[in-house]
Amino acid sequence: MLAVEPEIIDKYVRPGQVKLVFRAVLNLGEGSVRAAEAAACAGQQGQFWQLHQLLFQRQREIPRGDAVVAGLQQFATALPGLDQAAFGTCLKERQTLEHVQATDAEQRTRGFTSQPSFEITGPGGTERVVGLPTVEALSAALDKARG
Repeated sequence: MLAVEPEIIDKYVRPGQVKLVFRAVLNLGEGSVRAAEAAACAGQQGQFWQLHQLLFQRQREIPRGDAVVAGLQQFATALPGLDQAAFGTCLKERQTLEHVQATDAEQRTRGFTSQPSFEITGPGGTERVVGLPTVEALSAALDKARG
């Protein structure tokens, strides 16, 4: 997704043609849950997308087990302006867990069980793209939905 996302953001999101919304699907165990919680905690400070991107770039480095919280806190130190104490409290106290689980449950009732998955809706209709599309394939789906 990292190869596709920047181009889609530059071509469609920044010019205001498309709104990009992320909804977590928790399909990779505890690490997936904790990473989603961390992104939501950063989101409370307006830095969801920054941590989201960092987590995707370094997903193979996310620690497992007891080290996951400390590892996620270490990742978050790369975000300038993030209140690290508030972020740490949010993560340790699992303040966003209920929201993350509710989002996952909603996505599953809508038939989304894996990532990446895209639901593209516009005047031209709705299309779902499941899996890792190319920039060209995702652009074609976006253009079609925009009418």
